Amino acid sequence: MAKFLKILILPVIFIQVSIANASNKEYSHGISVFGDLKYPKNFKNFAYANPDSLKYGTVRFGVEGGFNSLNPFILKGLPASGLNYLYDSLGVGTDDEIQSRYGLIAQGIYLSSDKMFMEFILNPKAKFSDGKKITADDVVFSFNKFVNEGHPSYKMMYRDVKEVIKINDYLVRFNFKNNLNRDLPILVSSLTIIPKHYYQKIDFNKTTLEIPLGSGPYKIKEIHPNRSIVYELNEDYWAKDLSVNKGHYNFKTIIYDYYRDPQVLIEAFKAQKYDLRIENVARNWANSYNIDAVKKQQIIKKEIIHSLPAPAQTFVLNLRKDKFQNIALRKAINYVFDFEWLKQHIFYGSYARTNSYFANSDYGFPISNSKQVLTIRENLILAQKTLLDAGYKIEDGKLFEPSSNRAVELEFLIDQKTFEMIIAPFVFNLKKLGIDAKVKFVEENQYQTRVNNFDYDIITAVFPQSAIPGSELYSYFHSSQKDIKGSRNLIGLSDKYVDQIILKILNAKSKETLKIFCKELDKYLLENYFTVLQWYNNSYRILHRDIFIMPKINPKYGLAIDTWSIKTN
Repeated sequence: MAKFLKILILPVIFIQVSIANASNKEYSHGISVFGDLKYPKNFKNFAYANPDSLKYGTVRFGVEGGFNSLNPFILKGLPASGLNYLYDSLGVGTDDEIQSRYGLIAQGIYLSSDKMFMEFILNPKAKFSDGKKITADDVVFSFNKFVNEGHPSYKMMYRDVKEVIKINDYLVRFNFKNNLNRDLPILVSSLTIIPKHYYQKIDFNKTTLEIPLGSGPYKIKEIHPNRSIVYELNEDYWAKDLSVNKGHYNFKTIIYDYYRDPQVLIEAFKAQKYDLRIENVARNWANSYNIDAVKKQQIIKKEIIHSLPAPAQTFVLNLRKDKFQNIALRKAINYVFDFEWLKQHIFYGSYARTNSYFANSDYGFPISNSKQVLTIRENLILAQKTLLDAGYKIEDGKLFEPSSNRAVELEFLIDQKTFEMIIAPFVFNLKKLGIDAKVKFVEENQYQTRVNNFDYDIITAVFPQSAIPGSELYSYFHSSQKDIKGSRNLIGLSDKYVDQIILKILNAKSKETLKIFCKELDKYLLENYFTVLQWYNNSYRILHRDIFIMPKINPKYGLAIDTWSIKTN
């Protein structure tokens, strides 16, 4: 599923050029955070993939919005969907195992016993689509380019890498600054590799619609900016017979069609203009697909339960704004979010209220199920008391801050019209407190620019959690990320206590220790009301045309769409 949504294994063969450097080291076919790898050396294919799948046909996906760039590695621009089909990485994960990587470009992986460096033996068969070999020069180039000139997330992810050194053409070493970051070996093993010789001629820092050079299973066939992008299977793909790829990438052609309006996107699917839809709106799931095509099983509608931690979907309160520094206001905003009304009137009872940043997992702070749920009237009274006790004043129906005496104003920034009906009752309740709340809708490009520049009061944001929490928490909550343009610290959090807990999480040596620190972090975040937690669902709601053959084994941690194939009759 990694390639579809927006990162494989070969028996370890010690190539001649590397023996002198690697003779006293035991290189592995993969690496994991805790415990043993699920798949042994020389495995044939992932259990959920059918190695006999036919590579056939065309699949269409529908996408809301637009794109203006084919460069997914920088902050600028809106990159097209599916671009990671073009690229390979040192190693990749699976949909039936958590926090592991198996070699792709790297056929041998070594982590030193003190966890202060890693080495990768590259597969001598690995090549870019122009036929040029992938070497250690490309690995070193890719790392340095991403960290020094790429999206800010790269600098965050690889902050504990001291240097990358070419040992020889097919052996590369990553030296670490410390051994405290438990996730660093996984992150390094996930490094996407780009061609040095290509970017010596092409400016890496610019948005572009020039078709890029990669090494992955697909090539771009044609593009129509903001309308569609077409990928075709690379018949000469160097890694098509590797164990990690057996049964993957079975569509001859993949097309992403873009639709500006979400309702038009739905109607296009109902008219079978594209083939697969993952429905995230409960109202649509309940009402929009009562059509003959579904009744006749031309379109299959089903829910698939998964074991993934629920992403923490929230209303983010931007602490960079002075008004949100007062916890009383943050509390009051939380109190008057009426999830129960939304569940009854908008969500058709299909969601659960999120009460943890680690929902649907063992890592969240335990919340008593017996805790009384107050009515909205009771919560409004509680919110008003909280504000008045903190020195806020209400004059002529308006709420004023205690120190500056400024009227309290809030703006919800959105780029999806469907969210207006969800926010409307929230705004209504805030106005009962005297808060001048409003919703501001902007188009996608402007929205992304404002988010990158932290130019908002409140936005809806999702904080996906790994099956084993780790480095993503650093990007979400660590103070070092607060002022980096485009960072994932959308809250603007700068808290030494949070920083300390995150470092403990990253250095946890066992799952039990990890649980203790995650619950500590969760409790602190909840008690300080930095966001308004929304809702979650522990299943995929999918609709698809009856054209697919799916794996007989459903992996626990993904849909594994890259292992689906198309019926030939």
